[in-house]
Amino acid sequence: MSSITLKDAQTAIDGALAKAKELGYNVAVAVVDVETSVVASIRMDGTNPFTPDVVRGKAVATVISRGTPSGVAADRFPDGLKDHVTALYGGRVTWVQGAVPIKRGDVLLGAIGVGGGPPDQDEVMAQAGADALA
Repeated sequence: MSSITLKDAQTAIDGALAKAKELGYNVAVAVVDVETSVVASIRMDGTNPFTPDVVRGKAVATVISRGTPSGVAADRFPDGLKDHVTALYGGRVTWVQGAVPIKRGDVLLGAIGVGGGPPDQDEVMAQAGADALA
């Protein structure tokens, strides 16, 4: 099974942080592998202390929905099913826009989640991180 390496996770985080600085946001970023384990996570100064948990949950939502960005995944799961899936993952799923898949070709390696800006901008920053690996 392919998964994301620490080196790749750091490259993705660096890409997301560069975009965050460009846009003027203080953010947290998390990269998870296909088993939903954190590979790397960072919180910029001035970011709320709970944000790393939120961004991990966004990335988890992307992985468990087989690579669907977290905001889109939220619309694909009915509320009752979202609650059930969230419970299955110990409450570690955040159904909010701001995470995108990390792929090598068509193979899902993991996901990157960003939080600290508006959700649509979080996704832009996450995508910058994923694109840094392209």
